[in-house]
Amino acid sequence: MKTIKNRKAFTLIELLVVIAIIALLIGILLPALGKARATARQLKDSTQVRGIVQAMAIWAQNNQELYPIPSRVDRNNDTVNFGGTGAQFQKDTTGNAMSLLIFNGFFPVELAVSPAEAGQVERRDGYESANPDAAVRSESALWDPTFKGTPLDNNPTGYDPEQTNISNNSYAQVPYFGARNRIWSNTFSSTDAILGNRGPIYTLDGTGPDANWRLEEDATLGDQSKTLLIHGSKTSWAGNIGYNDQHVEFHTRPDPETLTFTFVGSSTPFSRPDNLFHPENDQTGVELNEGATGGTGTTPGRVQLRSTSTGGTQALDMTNAYLRPIGQVTRTGITYNVVGWVD
Repeated sequence: MKTIKNRKAFTLIELLVVIAIIALLIGILLPALGKARATARQLKDSTQVRGIVQAMAIWAQNNQELYPIPSRVDRNNDTVNFGGTGAQFQKDTTGNAMSLLIFNGFFPVELAVSPAEAGQVERRDGYESANPDAAVRSESALWDPTFKGTPLDNNPTGYDPEQTNISNNSYAQVPYFGARNRIWSNTFSSTDAILGNRGPIYTLDGTGPDANWRLEEDATLGDQSKTLLIHGSKTSWAGNIGYNDQHVEFHTRPDPETLTFTFVGSSTPFSRPDNLFHPENDQTGVELNEGATGGTGTTPGRVQLRSTSTGGTQALDMTNAYLRPIGQVTRTGITYNVVGWVD
């Protein structure tokens, strides 16, 4: 006769202990996995920023060391024609400049969307790299004008209704108007910030070298900006910024300590970290008004920038660091009026 041995089962307490250990391990591992994913997104985004900056440099090698400016390329209005006095300059948006590079094979359309994007940005599916239907003369067009660099973009031939309040581009650029036009070229300077993750609105507290930047409080474009969630947190910005020597840095504050500007207009010149997302007076260091307007469900947030003339005191008359995606441009005489996108 065979003896049947009783097999002892797990007790309820033992099962609860096992479950508690598993829950503890999950609690430990999930933040680590989340951090690993965030690091991977940041590294991929850095590669994309570098790819776009390098594409701009290659373009410049064949265009008198200048980065793409659509109005200088589409002189015959084969691609876009706004009509009227000064209409040529209405082409000079971030979207058209990026589309010019995409159309000519310098980088693929998906590279314009950050892997860490948190706002109203979508890849432009159906981008036409040859004979774009939306162009004035499709057979001689120089880019696909349906690509949007901001939700503010205008196009005489219109956009797909599905692109309302949508951008096909994640990145901000230095505005290439007024005195800032000098930076939009292959200067090889390691301190000329030219393109990178966009950022929110800041206010300067104090004056001189000890002044500090803070996020606008209770503002859609400040401490509630979606740009804080791209690589930062709900209370601080972080992002990848490309420079004119083609290197990319990951910064954890809008005024990196490695990026300083010297203000020479006072009796005692001083230097301080340069804010990437707010224009200042080159001489005095006083913050300049961007004319920011918060967005709504149907209207994107925007900033208003102007230039005057040599020696002027408007945002576009300065040369300190400043990055925004450009959605609309008008010019009267030598005065530019530029609308940038903020979210």
